[in-house]
Amino acid sequence: MAESNRRKGRRVKEDIIRELPQEDIISELPQHLRETILGLLPLRDAVRTSVLSRKWRHCWTTIPHLIFEHEFVDRIMDKLVRYDDPEMKACKLVSVINKILKLHNGPIHKFSFSFCEQDLDTQIIHDYIDQWIPLFSRKGIKQLALEDLELGESSAHNFFSLDLTQLKLINFWLPCAPTSGVFPHLTNLELIQVEHLAASGQQIFDFPVLEKLTLILCDGLLPTNFCAPKLRCLQQLRYDITSEYSLAGFGNLTEYSFGLLEESRTWTEISNVNKVLGSLPKIEKFYIAIKFMQFLAAGGSPKTLSKPLPFLKILNISNICFNKLSEVSCLLCLIRSAPNLCKLSISAEHTIEDDLEKYQIEDSEACTMDNLEIVTLSDFKGLTAELELVKFLLASSPLLKTMFIHFSRALRFAASKRLRELLQYPKASSRVQIKQHLVSDDMDDFGAYCLYYC
Repeated sequence: MAESNRRKGRRVKEDIIRELPQEDIISELPQHLRETILGLLPLRDAVRTSVLSRKWRHCWTTIPHLIFEHEFVDRIMDKLVRYDDPEMKACKLVSVINKILKLHNGPIHKFSFSFCEQDLDTQIIHDYIDQWIPLFSRKGIKQLALEDLELGESSAHNFFSLDLTQLKLINFWLPCAPTSGVFPHLTNLELIQVEHLAASGQQIFDFPVLEKLTLILCDGLLPTNFCAPKLRCLQQLRYDITSEYSLAGFGNLTEYSFGLLEESRTWTEISNVNKVLGSLPKIEKFYIAIKFMQFLAAGGSPKTLSKPLPFLKILNISNICFNKLSEVSCLLCLIRSAPNLCKLSISAEHTIEDDLEKYQIEDSEACTMDNLEIVTLSDFKGLTAELELVKFLLASSPLLKTMFIHFSRALRFAASKRLRELLQYPKASSRVQIKQHLVSDDMDDFGAYCLYYC
């Protein structure tokens, strides 16, 4: 009986196997679709698909994106713990990358290399980067991202010989610009803790089609170092700033993000908010981060800017002090000067000092924001200036749909009661909803940089 059951089980298994499709559907996909699939995998897993079958043996060698991320490098370094010599470790690391580059047969559209290992002879890695640059040129590379943790003049590479559209450098020296044109096709340049070898701070880098420029803690590099007539987006994070800071020549900017890590100690009689925003007539998105609001508020703020901001639709302000009259006045100046503002996001400082107990927005009825739809207030503490701002926005925004409020930890348990109080304020919009919300983890790259370096 048992033998009969075993024979019956084998027949059922054989029937199932015969009914299974014998054709390898994935392997029969067109080459470009297989490359797309492999491109979505970490490079290590993409290379390992070569053992699946003969058809997959060389598929990975034509993927256009080679991303050597931290995890890839860490796995290699874990196997090199038995080596004490930093030079040997560096040679072993680059030998793996060289092998992959040697086996690669197709074009390389994107190459990214990140490593955080301190116990390495980085000079060897820089020497190999110099050897890879001619290969990248032949492979038609368009996007390049390199990250190092040791600065030095030896790490200056001739990236200008590459026909790039995107370049991201972290902890590198930027060599002097050649006399001829620089990066004629580059549209996106991201420099993080990058220094350059120019003898003079007035050296100009020519980027004729550059549209987005990001400068994160780049000593000696200012927007004025870049000749970029088509620049539309500028992101900058600095330790300090002087009253001489200027955006003259960048009147075509539509997006501007600036973060200041240290408090501005420069005293000025001229309104900084008028000076800075007066150079940005076409601005559509403005992101004020960390201590930059304090700088803009220096010199006093008029009720409205001398030149209005008719194109400004998104205003994002972080770390504003609602107990400082100068910063609150600067905030209202920006709001009143942007008649087409659609989205407003404000996060307050975490510290609580003296409250502006008798503060009032006297001319709230004279201002109407006909296009404002979404308001987000983060770390709300219920200070007088915050409550006045809520009243002002509710009473002046006929199209307002939603006001999200994230209460500070001090008000977390009383949030529901405070929310009911805010619902009693007069509203110009019949459909507005006031909602409590948690702070979203979603943020753009600039917000992530500010959070990391703050």
